[in-house]
Amino acid sequence: ITMGQTIQVFNEKAHRLLVLVILLVGLFEAAWGLLQLFGIVSSGHFRYAFSGSFYNPGPYACFLAIVMPLALNVSIHAGNKLQKTLGMSMVAACAILIPASLSRTALIAGAIGGVCATWDNISAIYHRTPKRLVIILVIITMIAAGAICVKKDSAKGRFLMWKIAMTAVADVPVNGVGWEHVAGCYGNAQEQYFASGEGTDDERLVADAPMFVFNEYLQIAIAFGPIAAFCVVGVMLGGINVALNNKSRGIAGCAISAAVVMFASYPFQFAIFVITITMIMLGAWWSSAYPIVRICGSIVTLSLCALFLTYNSTVDVGSRFAEGLLLHRSYNYKESNECLLELVGYSGDPMILNVIGKNYCSLGMPDSAEHYFTRSTHRCPNRIYPHYLLMQLYNDSAYHNHDALMRELSIVIETKEKIPSPAIDEMRTEARNILESLYGNRPHSVLNE
Repeated sequence: ITMGQTIQVFNEKAHRLLVLVILLVGLFEAAWGLLQLFGIVSSGHFRYAFSGSFYNPGPYACFLAIVMPLALNVSIHAGNKLQKTLGMSMVAACAILIPASLSRTALIAGAIGGVCATWDNISAIYHRTPKRLVIILVIITMIAAGAICVKKDSAKGRFLMWKIAMTAVADVPVNGVGWEHVAGCYGNAQEQYFASGEGTDDERLVADAPMFVFNEYLQIAIAFGPIAAFCVVGVMLGGINVALNNKSRGIAGCAISAAVVMFASYPFQFAIFVITITMIMLGAWWSSAYPIVRICGSIVTLSLCALFLTYNSTVDVGSRFAEGLLLHRSYNYKESNECLLELVGYSGDPMILNVIGKNYCSLGMPDSAEHYFTRSTHRCPNRIYPHYLLMQLYNDSAYHNHDALMRELSIVIETKEKIPSPAIDEMRTEARNILESLYGNRPHSVLNE
């Protein structure tokens, strides 16, 4: 046996072992989710019936979707009875859990990856005629369109996040801002976007303060720079191309599903996702017949994996904000602002700006308070609370501004809230009381004027 044959045998065994490991990891997660769904073990979140090892069904279903194409391919083509049984079990579990999760991204990713994984069978049935291909593409497009229409506001919110994230990418340094600063960078970009007056009414309605941008390519571009994002895209496309050219349909389907999930979700927030996608891409590159391709692809893939696992730590924004809020409530306004001003770089939450503004009010610095309250109104323009704070500021005799007060009163009273709450009702009651104290019994006619 020649050295070349020995290496080839080793590569084939390693590839089969990698496939088996991916299947076992997927099957473990699927079994965990089924046990949760049937009430045998508790879910990772009290609000959801199942979540696997994740905290909600969204990323969990996306994880199943990236493994499912391989299971589907193995269940059809595996000569090993054990692998075929594992594959069929995994497919059956995914058929239950992915639709039950209501995750549009998982459904689309699983459908596209599944088509790729079984393309040889589809071709054999339909003889790969252009007409049949068009029908399949139309069906996939209809599934995608239907998934978008299920939650229109959610889809609009995601499109807005991608739009804002692309503007943020244009302003980041070559090496990015760091993984922990992505949310803060996004918040600043969204604030500038709405402050410029470009946002539409629909965009204002769906704007929020996300922890991540629901697109890992853009997330990576902001965190580590555009070059790193291009490397990730290159590794994904290169691996998919190598797997398809070498008829490794199962791995190719997984890689395509992973690419879709990375486009519309946040898999790199979880170490298990990073490791599983790395194994899938290694399997894709290892399917090449050329050693140099396998080696180079594997080195780049493992390097990127190490980058994400090493430098994707995030700051505990909740604990830091609680600390700043506690300082504010204990009248330590300067210390509170020292804590919260630093936190602005790590989070896009407008509530941080609100507390900073309230600290400045208490310190007798109304100009600074107005600045931060106004920033908050631009960061999430559908929030009523910062307008309420501005209303109080302009109604203060020391900083009275009649025109600005009338503007904020109108916003607080007339703006339709996203989610009704007693707190909003109280704000509106106070706004109406102020208006009545100024104009007596005709407040509504004043607002209309």
